[in-house]
Amino acid sequence: MQARAEANLYWRYLGVTVIDANPGWIRLRVPVRDELKNAPGAPVHGGVYSALVDMAVGGALGTLSEASEGGVAQTTLDLNVSFLAGVRDGDIYAEGRILRHGRTIAFGEVTISDGAGQTLAVGRATYMIIAKRS
Repeated sequence: MQARAEANLYWRYLGVTVIDANPGWIRLRVPVRDELKNAPGAPVHGGVYSALVDMAVGGALGTLSEASEGGVAQTTLDLNVSFLAGVRDGDIYAEGRILRHGRTIAFGEVTISDGAGQTLAVGRATYMIIAKRS
């Protein structure tokens, strides 16, 4: 999973690192910096939280199948985020887990928090698992 973070251009731009991963579960970290805000001193843009929901569910799904490790055998179908608090500095953590994994659809949830453990956002995403073509 760390190789996925390093190879993906958007993950690299955000500064995403994989802290830990187990089958169906992943923990990501993003350091807060001005490029992730609307203005210096402002809270992190909500789009970063949305991206982390997508990345954490996709990353958790990638731990369940070698074909999905690079994010190429899956695609996001639906995503929702509830924003609860803002953060201006430190690190952001996204913990994602797969709740249901079928043959073609997977469903996961994510909690995004700061370094003190305050919940910043929660979200869910539905993924389609793309079958190999013969």
